[in-house]
Amino acid sequence: MVNFSSYVGRVTATVLTLALFLAAVTAWRWGRQEAYALLFAAFLSVINMLILGGRLIALPASTHLAARRLGGAVLQRWIITILGLILAIFWLHLPVIGLVAGFLLAHFVFLAFLMRERIRQRS
Repeated sequence: MVNFSSYVGRVTATVLTLALFLAAVTAWRWGRQEAYALLFAAFLSVINMLILGGRLIALPASTHLAARRLGGAVLQRWIITILGLILAIFWLHLPVIGLVAGFLLAHFVFLAFLMRERIRQRS
């Protein structure tokens, strides 16, 4: 079984490292606004991962309470994501393509970590 705190920490560190590298490349190739958008979305995804990781670590033994806690985490993540996107698009005027790239980066890194863990469990 995977220790969730170390797992979330490794995913978070990988996402942030790749986001900084890709933001530097993006700033050099396409401009600062796109790089800021990529970083903003990656940081927003990391915040969401940390929220869910924190909730998974502290799950109560009762299935009913655990379901409520996870439901609250999902609702909290959606609210943070929607408010963050509204902030990014309408107030900061960040380009949508950079935001999409940041979210895709975070989700593909998370998917890669899940696939790696699945392969480890089957071996």
